[in-house]
Amino acid sequence: MIVTKTPLRISFVGGGSDRPSFYSEEPGACVAAAIDKYVYVAVNPKYDGSIRAAYSLTENVPNTMELQHDLIREGLMWYHLRHGIEVHSIADIPGGTGLGSSSAFAVGLLAALRGHTDRPDILAADACNLEIDRCRHPIGLQDQYTAAYGGLNRLTFTSAGVSVDPIESDLDALSAHCLLLDTGLARNGDAGQVLAGQQQDRDDVRELAQMAHGFARALGSGQLAYCGAIMHEAWRIKRKFIASRWLDAKYQAALDSGAWGGKLCGAGGGGFLLFLAPPERHQAIVAALGLRHVSIRLGVEGCRVVYAA
Repeated sequence: MIVTKTPLRISFVGGGSDRPSFYSEEPGACVAAAIDKYVYVAVNPKYDGSIRAAYSLTENVPNTMELQHDLIREGLMWYHLRHGIEVHSIADIPGGTGLGSSSAFAVGLLAALRGHTDRPDILAADACNLEIDRCRHPIGLQDQYTAAYGGLNRLTFTSAGVSVDPIESDLDALSAHCLLLDTGLARNGDAGQVLAGQQQDRDDVRELAQMAHGFARALGSGQLAYCGAIMHEAWRIKRKFIASRWLDAKYQAALDSGAWGGKLCGAGGGGFLLFLAPPERHQAIVAALGLRHVSIRLGVEGCRVVYAA
């Protein structure tokens, strides 16, 4: 049996510029951090030769091709594993909440199948291949690289590849200023539709990518209030795609209670609201919004094999 432990992530600014439609023509950039919430993947031979996949559902099928879970099916096919294996997944936080769980699972699955995480660059690139090329998921690249590398990084995206540049920052202070609140929207459809479904304007994405560089510099010099202001400007850009008065009201209530700025981590179905705010204002913000607070620590290590026997 091999078990891997892969972190979820939060991103601060630059989302959207990590998609091929943008970075194939001009550089993209974002700032993201691995957090101490994880996806665990266990892979083990199966005695009777069948395939078992256990995640939010359980599949028992005679061969890999009959699996409904596309990442597991295509991952096993990639390694020519068609019979006699089981894959189990457990996550600290449910999927569909905007913390990169799908990509964390992809990274953890591939690491389990190969039995090591020696080359995070190759592991991340292969996870992108699995999700985007093989499974046709319309996503970007930041989640896979953050899951594989861990840490707090500025990621830059070009047609030539992805660069991962660690940001030297006081992780304890940054963690203390981050406030992550569960909107419940992934599980509660009556809160309204999150995104209106439009494609972001290229000029907007370019501005968000430029903000990522300024955010990284501000983090490096400990200017957390300025980082919050950058997040607020990014919210103003992305707000045109948010079709939820409920979210708008929650965001404004956070500002009124002392937050410097924030963002919606999820897209299309809800997720978490992330705010930068002085620690002494967190309790007031939580009370004003009435949402569940999830404590996090930033900058944890990337995907690791934690058990092999």
